[in-house]
Amino acid sequence: MVRLKAAVAAGVAGGLWALNNRLEKTALPARLGGEARRYRWGGGKIAYSVAGEGEPLLLVHGVYAGASSLEFRANFEELSRSFRVYALDLLGCGFSQKPRRRYAPDDVTGQIEAFAREEIGAGAHLVASSLSAALVVPAAVRNPKLFEKLVLVCPTGYGTLDRPSGLLGDAVYGLFRAPVLGDTLYHALVSRAGIRYYLEKMAYHDPQLVTQDVVEDYYRAGHGPGARHFPAAFVSGKLNLGISDLWPRVPHKSLVCWGQEAKTVPLSDGNNFARNNPRAEPRVFRDAALLPHVERAERFNEEVRTFLSG
Repeated sequence: MVRLKAAVAAGVAGGLWALNNRLEKTALPARLGGEARRYRWGGGKIAYSVAGEGEPLLLVHGVYAGASSLEFRANFEELSRSFRVYALDLLGCGFSQKPRRRYAPDDVTGQIEAFAREEIGAGAHLVASSLSAALVVPAAVRNPKLFEKLVLVCPTGYGTLDRPSGLLGDAVYGLFRAPVLGDTLYHALVSRAGIRYYLEKMAYHDPQLVTQDVVEDYYRAGHGPGARHFPAAFVSGKLNLGISDLWPRVPHKSLVCWGQEAKTVPLSDGNNFARNNPRAEPRVFRDAALLPHVERAERFNEEVRTFLSG
């Protein structure tokens, strides 16, 4: 009986390993456009796209399973008509390398800070989304001359994703990092069905915008060897960062954009950002949730262009 159970367990593990290995070989995601380049940071290579001429503008996507610079598919080309636009894939996402490492908030902060300093130079405008929008705040306070103006889209850190992960987070993180089991959990999270659920129920207000092509782009961006390590840190709360003490010290003029229908990061959080920094200008986009720059791209692009050029 013991041998039979061991054989069954080995067979299951072998089957899961084979399935995970096959899923990791998913076709590469679509590219955003512009010129594709690489930048080395922290022992890995960060992929980014650049296009346009004018004042530099850095786009930083949010943090979630399947995240990449494709989040700005509706903004990159249009904004490059007015700015020199850089859109990067954070380490562990998209076309960037996906090393096995214990990601922490300062990994994201450090990438953005170093990229702005070494690849762009001082004085770049910045657009950042969701958790990444919170994680750029320490860089803005620490090295304010790196940035000119900030555009933060549904940032976290005031009531959302601002608490330590705790023991439950440690347990979840351990599961995701476990051999075979971790890959299996991750592939369940970034299945096409899982991605569609997240996009339709949380990220978008209008589910009709979640087309099969959109789901496929997120699916492909979320796969590949090592893809689970960065999202695992997010899911387990290892990237949580409260910024209530830092945000009032941000010296830059900032446009704080919010989808009126956002639920996981509600509009009430946006009111906290507007109240606690006199240099912040709120913008609310109707009929949009966490991705107003996608669902209301035309208005968003015009608001950003006006704000940055004003």
